[in-house]
Amino acid sequence: MKAQDSTGYRILLRLAEAPHDYFLERWSVRMEAAGYLQHTTAKRVDCLVALKEFMQPLLGHIERHDMPEEFSALLRCDTGWERFLIESARRHRSRGITFDMFLGCFKTFVYSLLDVIERMDAPYSHKVEARRLVRLYGDALEVLYLQDWIRTFPEFSSSRLDEMNRLLTLEKCRFENILNATSDLMFVVDGNGLVANINAAVKAVMEEASTLNRPIWDVLSLEGASIGELLRYYPVGITCELAPFDETTIYRMQINPINSVSLASDQYIFVLTNMTAQAMQRQTLERIVDEKTEALRREKAQLEEMNITLRNVLKSVGKEHEDHASNLAAKVNTLVLPALDRIESENDASIRKGYVTVVKDQLTRLLPRDPGGMPLLLKLTQTEMKVCQFIQSGHSNKDIADLMNLSVETIQTHRKNIRRKLGLLGKSVSLYAHLNTMGLHD
Repeated sequence: MKAQDSTGYRILLRLAEAPHDYFLERWSVRMEAAGYLQHTTAKRVDCLVALKEFMQPLLGHIERHDMPEEFSALLRCDTGWERFLIESARRHRSRGITFDMFLGCFKTFVYSLLDVIERMDAPYSHKVEARRLVRLYGDALEVLYLQDWIRTFPEFSSSRLDEMNRLLTLEKCRFENILNATSDLMFVVDGNGLVANINAAVKAVMEEASTLNRPIWDVLSLEGASIGELLRYYPVGITCELAPFDETTIYRMQINPINSVSLASDQYIFVLTNMTAQAMQRQTLERIVDEKTEALRREKAQLEEMNITLRNVLKSVGKEHEDHASNLAAKVNTLVLPALDRIESENDASIRKGYVTVVKDQLTRLLPRDPGGMPLLLKLTQTEMKVCQFIQSGHSNKDIADLMNLSVETIQTHRKNIRRKLGLLGKSVSLYAHLNTMGLHD
């Protein structure tokens, strides 16, 4: 038969290349219905390898245009197409699988392929042809498996089977020892949510009798009343933190389905890793961060309060300065300037002298005074007044010393005396700014 003449060829090609999730689903359903699923150790990858081994020679027959119409022609094995499949059957037999179980599993495999073909979007006649080819191929393999089994079975005496069982037991014990050596708590949970098995780490913190055959949500105090509801709260593969036994021991839990590795299982493994030390360290760091944040918040509040106070003081000082300048201008305008005008227009010297006395008196009243009522500037000596004038002009101590032919130390002494007489000792007030505020002029 030519490949282009095979209406089922394209369907079989699609079957080999398409995603295989539905095939694996149907095979697990068929295996469970036949009672084989609970006994098999096949992994998903093993199932996919079996599918590839089955499809590859079948497609090869069609591509080479030598696909027989009857299974009897396939039995002659002219091309050796069955070799890899027979070797696969022998590997299963070496693991202690009986022929009836192997053949039964193979039949569920074939029926699962037929389920996939039935579901495919293709003309009915094409699907009929594809199903016929799969059945033809499967029937021939059943006979070949049986022939090889009968021919080679004497090699597998009871002692040989005992040896294989012993090796399998050793392998099982090795993996159990690995699981028991880990400090992680491991719970194997069946499809109903009941704890089916635990490792040694669990037994160290819980009694085995109070754990096995109990719902995992009761054992670990988890949300949910069924495995489906629990997985909505704790999705597969997502880690979460919990303290199931006491508040001082914190675990990171992750749930993994065993069927992601083995097709035969509907169980889940709950892995709990002790992370108390990390959690305590994290809490310590969070507390330190909170304390630093609170300290910064208080400091910020204090700075904002100080800024408000400073703005108010500056506003008050500015208002006071404006009021002082306004009062000074009013007194000059109402008292001093009229007196100066009269002095300027008065011819009588004695009267002018009186006006001068009035002007001096009014100017003296405008000057800052000490507590005794004496104008502060009048307390300064002539030399100190000159130093004040230089300071007001922005000269440094060295400049003033050079201009007055005095030492720098003497100028510093004058500055100290000036600050004392003006009431500035112990105050953080610039003498330059204070003199300019007083309105001192050369």
